[in-house]
Amino acid sequence: MTAPTRPAAEAPTARRPPAYSVAVVAAVLSAACWGSATVMSKAVLTHMPPLTLLTVQLTASIAVLWLAVLVLRRRVRLDRSSRRASLSGLLEPGLAYTFGIVGLALTTASSAALLGAAEPLFILCLAWLLLKERVGAAMLALAAMATLGILLVMFPDAGSLPGQGSLIGDFLVLVGTFFAAFYVIATRKLVRVLDPLSLSALQQSVGLLWTLGALLVALGFGLSALGLAGVPPAILLLAALSGVVQYALAFWFYLFALQSLPANVAGFYLTLIPVFGLAAAFLFLGESLTALQWVGALCVIAAVAAISRVGRE
Repeated sequence: MTAPTRPAAEAPTARRPPAYSVAVVAAVLSAACWGSATVMSKAVLTHMPPLTLLTVQLTASIAVLWLAVLVLRRRVRLDRSSRRASLSGLLEPGLAYTFGIVGLALTTASSAALLGAAEPLFILCLAWLLLKERVGAAMLALAAMATLGILLVMFPDAGSLPGQGSLIGDFLVLVGTFFAAFYVIATRKLVRVLDPLSLSALQQSVGLLWTLGALLVALGFGLSALGLAGVPPAILLLAALSGVVQYALAFWFYLFALQSLPANVAGFYLTLIPVFGLAAAFLFLGESLTALQWVGALCVIAAVAAISRVGRE
C-alpha cells in the first residue's frame, strides 16, 4: 500500500463576477463618492494641513472597513499572495492621495475634480502598455481631445494664488491621478480572486502606514505642522466622514465594479467624478470656472464618455 499523499495547497479560485449592469451602478456610485468627497476635503483643508487630513480620513475609513469585514464575516487571508496584493495600497491611497491632497490644498476643488478625469486616459495608456489591451485610432483621437481639455483647464490657473487655482497644485493632482490609474491596472486581476471589501481594508491599511511615514517626515523637516489643536469637533467629524465616503465607500464600490468591467472601460466611468464634483463645488463652495475652463471641461467629459462607449464595443 502506498502512503496517502497530502493534497496540494489550494490555489485561489476565481470569484463569480457580478452582473454587468450591477457593476456599472457600482462604478457610478464610486464616482459620486469621489466627486462629492473632494469638495468635503477642500472645505476641511482650511482648518488642518493636507497630510493631517489624509491621516484622519484613512483612519476613519479603515475603521469602517474592518468593522464591515467583521460584521459581514468576510474571510481575510494573510498568506503571501494577499500580503503582496495589499502592497497596491502604496499606489492608492498611498502615493495617489499624498500628491492629490497636497495639490487640492493649492488649487480649487473644481479644477481638482476636472483634472481627475485624466485618470481614464492614464488607464488607457497603461492598459495598452502593461495589459496589451487594444487601442484603436478612435481611442487615440479621443485621448488627444481629452488631453487638450486638460490643458485648457490648467491654463487659467498659471497665474492664480495658491488655493484659488495653481499650476503647481494642478500638476500635483495630475501626478496623484497617474498613481491612481496605476492602481486600477495593478488591482484589475486581484479582485477576481479576493473579496473587494477585504482587499480594500488591506490596501488602505498599507496606505495609512505610508501616510503616517510621510507625515512624520514632513513634521521632522518642518514642512508641515500637525495642526489639530483648536480644530472644532464638527470639522473633525466632517474630516472623518469625508474619509469614509472617499475611501471606504468609493473604493469598495469601484473594486466591486472591476470584477466585471475591463480596466479601460471601468476607468472611463470616472468621467462622472467632475460632474458630481463641479455640482458640489458650485453648491457648497461657490466656485465657478472660466469660459476657457468650461470649454476644456466639455472636451474632457465628452472625450472620456465617448471612449467609454468605444471601449465596450
